[in-house]
Amino acid sequence: MKIVDVKTYSAVYPVKQPFSNAMRTTRERAFGIVEITTDSGITGWGEGATLPARRAIDTHVIGRSPFDNEVIWEALHYQGTDTAAISAIDIALWDIMGKALNQPICNLLGGAFRTRVQAYATGLFRRNVPDHTAALVAEARGYADQGFKAMKMKVGFGPDYDIKNVAAVRRAIGEDILFAVDANCGYDRGSAIAVGQRLAENNLLWFEEPISADDVEGYIEIRRALKMRISGAEQLRGRWAFRRMIQEGALDIIQPDICVCGGFTEYRKIAAMASANHVRVIPHMFGTAIRLAATLHLLAAAPDSPRAHEPFPALLEYDMSENALRTQLAKESITHTDGVVAVPQGPGLGIEINRDVLKQYS
Repeated sequence: MKIVDVKTYSAVYPVKQPFSNAMRTTRERAFGIVEITTDSGITGWGEGATLPARRAIDTHVIGRSPFDNEVIWEALHYQGTDTAAISAIDIALWDIMGKALNQPICNLLGGAFRTRVQAYATGLFRRNVPDHTAALVAEARGYADQGFKAMKMKVGFGPDYDIKNVAAVRRAIGEDILFAVDANCGYDRGSAIAVGQRLAENNLLWFEEPISADDVEGYIEIRRALKMRISGAEQLRGRWAFRRMIQEGALDIIQPDICVCGGFTEYRKIAAMASANHVRVIPHMFGTAIRLAATLHLLAAAPDSPRAHEPFPALLEYDMSENALRTQLAKESITHTDGVVAVPQGPGLGIEINRDVLKQYS
C-alpha cells in the first residue's frame, strides 16, 4: 500500500459570539486539515496547528507506505517542517493504519484501558457582558446541570477579576466538582505567585500556564511557591521542547496537544519520558472533531497514573465553546453523556468526515 495523494485544507469557522482568554479575543477558529489517500482506496484524516508545504509532501510522503510513519516523521523534521504540520500528516497515517488493520487507533497504541473517559468542560471565557461574575456563575452551573464533574475557567485578567470570579464560581458549583483554572501565559512569575496564592484557597485541581510556555525556571519557582498542581506545555513542539520541563520537575502535569507536539508518533515518546520521570500527562484538546477523536484514543490507551485503588482520573478536555468544525465535521458527532465521552470504536480514528461541512468552512 502506497500513498498516492495528499490534500490540505485551511478550515476556518467564524465565531458568532467572540470570547477572550488572557492573551487574545477569538473571533474565528482556524485549523489545518490533511487528507491522505492510498492506492488501496483507504483515506486518512489528520489535523495540525499548521500545514506542511507542498514540496515536503511530494518529497517525503507521496509514494511511501503509510506504515513508514517513523521514517516519514524523521524525514519531515530533518527537512525543517514545523512539528505542528507533521502532526497533521502523522495523525492521518495512524488513521490509515487503523483502517488497514480494521482496528481503532487505541488498539495500535497497545490496547484500551478504558472505553469511556471522564471529561472536564472547558469554557468560562471572558465575554463582553455587563456582569462577568453573574455570567460565569450561570455558565458553570449549566455545566454542572449537564452532569460534568469537572470544569476549567479562564483567568489571567488581573488580581481583581481572577480572585473574585474564581471564588464566585467555586461557591456556585460546590466543593465536589473538580475545578481548574487556565491563565494562558497571562502573568509574569511574581504576579502568578501572588495571584496563585489567593486562587489556591478555592481547592483547585490545577493552575494552567500561569507564565510563558517555555520558562522552565519560572515554572520551577512557581511550583515551589504554590500549594497546588501546576500544568502547561500545550504549545510545545517535539520531545526536545518537553525534555527540560519534564526532567527538571517544572510541572506537575504536562498537557501536550497531539496536533501541535507531533502527532501520535511523537506523543508516545513524550508520554514515555513523562512516565519515566513520574510526571502526569493530560492532553490538551481545543480543535476539530479530528483532534477530539485522536485525543480520546490517547486517553483510552493511557494507563492509570499512579496505579492506585482510586486513581486520579484520565481527563478529556471537552471544549464547550462555539465551533462547528468540532460538532459537525464528523458525520456522527462526538458528544458527552453526563460528562462522560465514549471512545470511538470504529477502525482508525473511528469517525467519518462530512465533506460538505469541510467544504463549507474551507
